[in-house]
Amino acid sequence: MDWSQRRKILYAVGFAVIVVLLASYPAYLLFYKAPTCFDIKQNGEETGVDCGGGCALMCAIDVKPPRAVWAKVFPINSNYDIGVYVENVNVNAGIRNAHYTIRVFDDTGKVLLEKKGATELAPASTLLLFETGVTFSGAPARVEISFDSEDLANWKKATTAPSPVVTKNQSLKNVDTKPRFDAVLVNTDPVNDVEKLSLGAIIYDSSRHPVAVSKTYVDRISKGGEHNIFFTWPSALGSSPDGYITEIIVTPRAIFAE
Repeated sequence: MDWSQRRKILYAVGFAVIVVLLASYPAYLLFYKAPTCFDIKQNGEETGVDCGGGCALMCAIDVKPPRAVWAKVFPINSNYDIGVYVENVNVNAGIRNAHYTIRVFDDTGKVLLEKKGATELAPASTLLLFETGVTFSGAPARVEISFDSEDLANWKKATTAPSPVVTKNQSLKNVDTKPRFDAVLVNTDPVNDVEKLSLGAIIYDSSRHPVAVSKTYVDRISKGGEHNIFFTWPSALGSSPDGYITEIIVTPRAIFAE
């Protein structure tokens, strides 16, 4: 075979390859589906099915469930308050609407009360869940909280929005009669107002056991402004020879990845 024949064959083969490529490319576009976070497959950079990697949904293996640091009932005259101190230890994951159930039991394990609610869980944060003015048909012995399993399967990538609100001048008085806890909220942002704040108050004895809880809401603090808040209880806090410890929790807000 001389050179001219070989060259014709090479040209023919090259032309055939180009034709095949041009013909197959539309078919490739028609049938190929790029990996997404909603295709019920583990693909792309995902570390699980539709989770991890570039997906907003976190994989279960990468998150820890919310933890109840303590849960307790507090006698208030003939009624009770309930407080649950919840911690989300995940530094980059949150839940937008986590449904929960608080149950109060007597010493035989009988359920005296069941309260349902929902809350946002911001990353690396704590919050106080609070119920007031509840009554029981027996003597409460313990409190438990559980979160909805479907919600716990929907942790999303998130960050906690920085809060410009700080507290100052915390003052607890009248602990042996009708306790009152005062504080001042300061909006350190010189440009923007702060709106719709949810705040929890906790009083601990000197061993850091909670002895009283409460909650309040503030509609707005103007830019650079201050706002006085206070919490009261109708009866003495009980004995704590070494004094009390006060804590105010500004319920954090999360910024979720889309």
